[in-house]
Amino acid sequence: MGDFLQGLSMVSNLYTVLWCAFGSVLGIILGALPGLTATMGIALVIPISYQLETATGIGLLLSVYCGAVCGASIPAILLGIPGNPNAIATVDDGQKMTKKGLAGQALGGAVIASMIGGIGSEIFLIFFSPLIAKMTLAFGPAEKCTLALVGIVIIAAVSGKDLLKGLLMGAIGFVFAFIGPDPMSGAVRIPFASLLRKTPIANGFDLTSTLIGLYGVSQVFFEIDNLRKQQKAEVCENIGKVFPPFKKVVSMWKIILSSLGIGTVIGAIPGTGASIAVFMSRNAAESICEHSKGKLDKPGTGCLEGVFAPEVANNACTGGALIPALSLGIPGDSATAVLIGALMINGVTPGFALFSQNMPLVYSLFCTLLIANVFMGVFQLAGVRVYPKILKISQRVLMPVVLILSFIGSYAIAGTSISKGIFNLGTALFMGFFGYIMKKNDYPIAPVVLGLILGGMFEEQFRRAVKLGAGTLSRFYTSPICWIFILLAVLIIVSTALRRRKERKNG
Repeated sequence: MGDFLQGLSMVSNLYTVLWCAFGSVLGIILGALPGLTATMGIALVIPISYQLETATGIGLLLSVYCGAVCGASIPAILLGIPGNPNAIATVDDGQKMTKKGLAGQALGGAVIASMIGGIGSEIFLIFFSPLIAKMTLAFGPAEKCTLALVGIVIIAAVSGKDLLKGLLMGAIGFVFAFIGPDPMSGAVRIPFASLLRKTPIANGFDLTSTLIGLYGVSQVFFEIDNLRKQQKAEVCENIGKVFPPFKKVVSMWKIILSSLGIGTVIGAIPGTGASIAVFMSRNAAESICEHSKGKLDKPGTGCLEGVFAPEVANNACTGGALIPALSLGIPGDSATAVLIGALMINGVTPGFALFSQNMPLVYSLFCTLLIANVFMGVFQLAGVRVYPKILKISQRVLMPVVLILSFIGSYAIAGTSISKGIFNLGTALFMGFFGYIMKKNDYPIAPVVLGLILGGMFEEQFRRAVKLGAGTLSRFYTSPICWIFILLAVLIIVSTALRRRKERKNG
């Protein structure tokens, strides 16, 4: 109880609440504007979070995350363009409701569903993340090394259409991670080490600048390249009544519970993600509606049921994805991969040590996540009639602003060191060009990020395991947990390859 009260005291101040409010609004706007994502939003606010107290900085990051996930439903409903792939299942019924003059009810229903999904999944997060973290006590260097390998394989498998491209990008992330000082000897590992050992690159790539470059700067280049191809979409401004009928919401309790369960479970399985959960919940909702004896409308007919099901599941994935992220350090998708990096930058390392040594911070995280979900609902409902105007902002205006903010954030994170600030700007620009080229050629970016985050752990734990095995790999093939992780990685690779092969045949 003392840890909970201490954690609550860390966030029960106006300073933290205002930053969470700012994060929620920013996240909703980013989610609402097609092309801007939760991942980009988290990357852009990392420099700000670094300057805040730890609990407040985490609250800001989580608020942007939750706001952006929920905000993606706005263009899906009003324009028929999902703010991110997770809102695809909302487009059908959302657009049909808009054409019926029920845009307000669709938007209001999406917000209520998002709050239910977000808060409901947080309950699972509070109960299960400490238990899973406790399991990591059985992990030695060999187990931690193979766990990092599984994380890379998972994110590579789900981040693009080509498995080999995903694995290649994960390997490139490892290469970036190996640049800098040797974790065992401290020797500088860079080209022309004798000339560059006193420069900022001797310490490796700055993680914040790398994330901003890969997700902020690269997206700006990508969107600028696509400006000529874009067509102006008509925005519906006739919002109408916002709140859906209360009786209607209550009558959908089976849909809500099934979507909450599906979203949380799917989100908690690393590498699956909300894109799968939203369609599974929609299919489950169709089955429930068919057996409702006419009391519920079937998704696909322009009804609230078709909006509620995917939106509950979509936001339930946020809490679900944080379960492996906090307890194991394995992300469920690209957004949580960046979030893990952001937490590490703020001095928070996921795993059992976090739960055993810093429970007040864990409770403060749970509290800020609750605040983030509440603010997400309040601000999105309050701004329902403003969104059509936001959607009219030209990309020609928006992209330069994002680029300037990206460079300011990269430079500011260096503090008073001018040379490091210039190096960070160069890192952001280099990673921006690298990310842009990769995106143009359909190479996924998320595996690079996770490779950079996990590469150091992989190398250090591998070398420790080899030392403990007297220079051999015996620690790996004598550990049952290592075998489980290795077989899991192989299973993921084989199953993904077979699934992609089947898709190509059917397509």
